[in-house]
Amino acid sequence: MSQPETARYILFETENVRVVRTGGTRSDVVFVTFEPHVLDKNPERQAFAEKFLRDNGFPAYHFFANDNFWFQYPEMEEVLDRVRADIAPGTEIVAYAVSMGAYAAIRFAGRLGVTRILAFSPQYSIDPKKVPWDSRWDRLFDRPRQILWEHLMAPRGVPIYLFYDPHNRDRRHVRLYAREADVVPVRVPYVGHGSITAVMQSGLLAKAVLDVGENRFDAAGFQRELASQLDRSPLYREKRALKRRRFHRRLIADIIDRFGL
Repeated sequence: MSQPETARYILFETENVRVVRTGGTRSDVVFVTFEPHVLDKNPERQAFAEKFLRDNGFPAYHFFANDNFWFQYPEMEEVLDRVRADIAPGTEIVAYAVSMGAYAAIRFAGRLGVTRILAFSPQYSIDPKKVPWDSRWDRLFDRPRQILWEHLMAPRGVPIYLFYDPHNRDRRHVRLYAREADVVPVRVPYVGHGSITAVMQSGLLAKAVLDVGENRFDAAGFQRELASQLDRSPLYREKRALKRRRFHRRLIADIIDRFGL
C-alpha cells in the first residue's frame, strides 16, 4: 500500500458506518475491531483498542457505528467485502471486540476471513424471539429494530476466545454460541457484563490481546493466572461481595463456580 506505516485514514464510509485503517509494522497479522455501545458521538474519537494495537505494531481496521444498532446496516456486506479486499492475501486476521462489537465480530467473521476471535461478553442475538429472557439492551437501540445479519456465524475451525461472567445472563448467550461455533470459554466470575474491565484491572488484558494476536493463547493457563490476579480488580471485589452477601446467593454462586455454565 502507498500509505506510510503510521497512517490513519478512512477506508470506507457510509451514512451508518465508517472504517478507519491504522498502520503498523507487522505484515503477518492484522486486527479488525468493532466498537461497542458508545455515548461519545465525536467523529474524531479513537477506535476501540486503537492506541494499544498501534503501539504494538499491529495494523488494524476499526469499524465505527453512527448509532447503537449492533451493526445491522444493509450495506454491511459491501463494507466487509471492501475491508477483506484491502487485506493482503495470506495475512492472519484477528477480530477483537466487546459486547455489541463482539457480537458483530463473531457474526461477520466468515465474511472477513477471520482466523481467530477475541470476544468479551458478546450477545448471541438481538432478536427478542431468540433471547426473550434478556431485555437489558432494549433501551439502547437508537432506531426501530431490524435484524439483517444473524444468519451469519463464525465458521467452524475459527476459535472464539470468549470471556464472560458465568454468574451473569451472559452465560446463556455463551451456551447458544457454543452450539454453533468453536467457543473457547474464559470465565471471569462476579464481574457482570464488565469482563474486559476486570481483566484490564487485573493487569492481564495486554497479555490476552498479544497472545491471541501471536496465536499462542493458552486458555487454561490464562484462566489459572486470571484466578490468581482477579482480586486486584475493584469491579470484581465489589460485585463478588454483593453476590455473596446472602446465604442463598452464596449457595448459587458456589454451584456455578464448581460446575461451570
